Amino acid sequence: MTAKRYRKKPVVIEAVQWDGTVAHAGYITGWIANHGHEVVYCPDMPYIQIKTPEGRVLVSPSDWIIRGVAGEFYPSRANIFAATYEGASFR
Repeated sequence: MTAKRYRKKPVVIEAVQWDGTVAHAGYITGWIANHGHEVVYCPDMPYIQIKTPEGRVLVSPSDWIIRGVAGEFYPSRANIFAATYEGASFR
């Protein structure tokens, strides 16, 4: 048996890059909570903690927070996000 090659289907996601500020953390935590997901902001560190399907993960300033096709939230480091996603426009 030989391995076959596959290409990932194009999907459109929603994403926000956290700038590290308290105000922006408030927007992001509201966005996540309004979709029924658990999120905690710790201003002393600073980080945002998101409950993902894989467990709780930390979001650091400059990370992107992605809302996936199934409505789940997860973070992505800025360099990985830039290599994986590009802007999408709709008419």
